[in-house]
Amino acid sequence: MNTIVINPEKNFIDEIFLLLKNDDKNYSNNLIVFPGKRPSHFLLKSIADNLKSSFIPPKILSMDEFIDFLYQKIRIDTKIKTIDAVAILYDIHKKALEPIGGDYFQSPDSFFPLGLKIYRDLEELYIENIKSFNIKQIDLKESSIIPEQTLKRMQSLSFFYDNFYRLISEQGLSTRSFRYREVSENIDSIDLSKYNRLIFAGFFALTTSEKILFRNISKNENAVFIFQEGTGLKEKLLELGIKIDNFVSNKKYDINFNLYSSPDSHGQVYCLGKIIKENLNNVFNENSPVAIVLPSSEILFPLIRQGLSFLNEENYNISLGYPLERTPIFGFLNNLMELINSMDENRVYIPNYLKFALHPYTKNIYFNGRSEITRIMFHTIEELFSKESNISFIELTGLEENENILREIYKRIVDSENIIKVQDIKEHLKNIHQNTINKFVNFQNINDFAKKCSDILIYIFNNSTAKLHPLFYPFSESFLRELDIIEKSMLGNFSFTEISSYFGFFKKYIMTAYNPFEGTPLKNIQILGFLETRNIKFKKVYLLDANEEIIPDTRKDDTLIPFRTRCMLGLPTYLDRDKLTEYYFDVLIKSAEEVHIFFVENDKKEKSRFVEKLIWEKQKKGKVIDIKNY
Repeated sequence: MNTIVINPEKNFIDEIFLLLKNDDKNYSNNLIVFPGKRPSHFLLKSIADNLKSSFIPPKILSMDEFIDFLYQKIRIDTKIKTIDAVAILYDIHKKALEPIGGDYFQSPDSFFPLGLKIYRDLEELYIENIKSFNIKQIDLKESSIIPEQTLKRMQSLSFFYDNFYRLISEQGLSTRSFRYREVSENIDSIDLSKYNRLIFAGFFALTTSEKILFRNISKNENAVFIFQEGTGLKEKLLELGIKIDNFVSNKKYDINFNLYSSPDSHGQVYCLGKIIKENLNNVFNENSPVAIVLPSSEILFPLIRQGLSFLNEENYNISLGYPLERTPIFGFLNNLMELINSMDENRVYIPNYLKFALHPYTKNIYFNGRSEITRIMFHTIEELFSKESNISFIELTGLEENENILREIYKRIVDSENIIKVQDIKEHLKNIHQNTINKFVNFQNINDFAKKCSDILIYIFNNSTAKLHPLFYPFSESFLRELDIIEKSMLGNFSFTEISSYFGFFKKYIMTAYNPFEGTPLKNIQILGFLETRNIKFKKVYLLDANEEIIPDTRKDDTLIPFRTRCMLGLPTYLDRDKLTEYYFDVLIKSAEEVHIFFVENDKKEKSRFVEKLIWEKQKKGKVIDIKNY
């Protein structure tokens, strides 16, 4: 295997540029594969900076894109969404003689979270080339998701394993793991002779399918594998059959780092903002980008709104996955769902009605282009209901027709031109109810539910100030995309008896969905998720939330396969995930000239074990105990 290992102090992207072959600035005969998508932007920038002229770019792919690219040379089919995979598993489950949990998981909404776990486990087993007969002894009774009182006899995971991949193959479908395994097993039949240089760059942890693929591709004399030196790399190279002593040094790195402890997350944000603000001129004069690294996406909004509020959006870009369940849009829909769930026939529960009505998206719906009219309307209703403590429920029509409430709203509206009438307020309130609450009182099926959710979001987008709110546009796009997936999915025609089941299903689905901040074009300040830093060298690194349980994420594997069984089967565990985090942490800080590490310290949180190790190495070198100077 043609292997290169470089130390983190070198610019990894520039080293790849030196390996490229070109014919008069034509790099199209080069194929470069990275673990993720982000390094491609930096490689193209590196080529442009070096040539200072136009060029024909190389083909640059993430590993997933590379697999899809090769898979199309083997067979043409459709890569299914996770929700469709769960639908197929649900059909298998329904036809089983002894279904998991007996009668407990018979509806799609109750099966959905279990189906996600089964699908994740099947995909992991498949990509690791585990055979069916090796998993027949897996005891699903150890799964915490299944209540003990409903357990009778657990279906073997191998039953799903055997049937699922057979069914998708027969139906002209495929999954991510199915494609990885097909490509790894058939790579010798795929013609890659078009490329004079094949570069695989920046990998660390590999699945069994990837190891088989790499070993076979390494037979191609044009293939080069380039790694970055870091903690644990020796072990990974050994797994690929590479003589490690020839490649990995024992060099000691002098890391220039500063530590910042705060009692809470907001302290980190304010401290970071102060440091950036004080060094603003240096930040924007840097040739190398500055990275603000967020291992936990929860801190993104506080960072933008408080820590970096002095910057324009043009000064930075974001590249990370943000959970849709944490967005204001989910909060808005959740308020609406709680309102519907609390209704007593046609009557709404007033506290939940007000919670929905006073959400910023609802109370800022335009009335003739003016959002303050709606704010006055709902705040007046809130005030009047607060005086009626004996009333808990009210019919929407009763609210819409209540002359006393309507006239009180009318009196509080400043209307110098005397255009607005009481009847106009009444129609405005009815219109809001009709386009939000009334849409959610019944559904034909999951398809209809998803369509009505989309209709409500489009109504809010077109008729309120919501689109002026930060990040509403990308979040609404992500929600509409996910709702479209639900609407067109194999579960689309399923109907539930209870309205609450639609809401439960939706919440479980959204918990799996993320808004993908792409983060292009490249700016001086890069706000990145932890894995988005892979293979990129930054002059300055600001790492937030460097706490245990975040770096590394010490949660145990979310799986139906017990830890001991995973070890017996040779499957990765949370221990392997910790090693991967430690490797990329090590490479990130060693590659930077200046590192600032922020963490929370209180009676519940402590600094990451990796930070403790960093401090200890510094203490040993300086022969000091006190860490105040750091």
